[in-house]
Amino acid sequence: MKNAKHIVDKESNKVYPNFNNQLLYVETKLSSSDLKELKDKVKICLETQDKFPKANEYLAGNMEKEFHLDESFNEIIFPYSSSAAAEYEYFYNKIKDELNQTNTVKKSSSWVPTITWINIQKKHEFNPLHDHVGTYSFVLYIQIPYSLKEELEFQNCKNSNKQLNSLFCFTYLDQYGKICEYPLFIDKTWEGTLILFRSDMMHTVYPFFTSDDYRISISGNLIKKEYSRRQNPQRPSSSQKTFSYG
Repeated sequence: MKNAKHIVDKESNKVYPNFNNQLLYVETKLSSSDLKELKDKVKICLETQDKFPKANEYLAGNMEKEFHLDESFNEIIFPYSSSAAAEYEYFYNKIKDELNQTNTVKKSSSWVPTITWINIQKKHEFNPLHDHVGTYSFVLYIQIPYSLKEELEFQNCKNSNKQLNSLFCFTYLDQYGKICEYPLFIDKTWEGTLILFRSDMMHTVYPFFTSDDYRISISGNLIKKEYSRRQNPQRPSSSQKTFSYG
């Protein structure tokens, strides 16, 4: 399985797609100014955690610090996540048309965020295999505190034939029904990178071991605007979850 990438030019904010032959996720990069603004807002969140509602009961993460974020975060992130969603939908329809020899490619859907939250992850904490509720979901990396090389050479994993420390992995079935994993080798260069994928795509975040600082990411779900008229796009009720275990 391949991925589509699009890079947001820091001066013009234009999107440049680089499409391979099968779509798994879309990747974009925040401008340096937007990333700095988010980092400043995250710093306030870390210093005043009691002012941010806890999100743990809605999420699959096995971690202590997960909080709902207010609309001011979405004001920065949504232009990127909605652009990525439009790009994903366009390429998904393009693939479908090529397979079916049809011509239905369009890029017209409008999106709304349903929930946005922050993951403040300590070493040994993790996200088990899960998916999300919505049409598309995203992860935006704010802080990566470790060296990927040191993680993969750490004592618990250096001699393994499946080194997974700190990795983000998609899980899917191939055309033969075989369960496959597609790892993303997240390191410091991913700070400011947003990935977007189908909400029903199963994925896992493995623990890291070599840093006492936090790995910080912001996640959220999007739905089509027409669906939002029938749903409340704000924080879910206590009986709702933003994830499932499949």
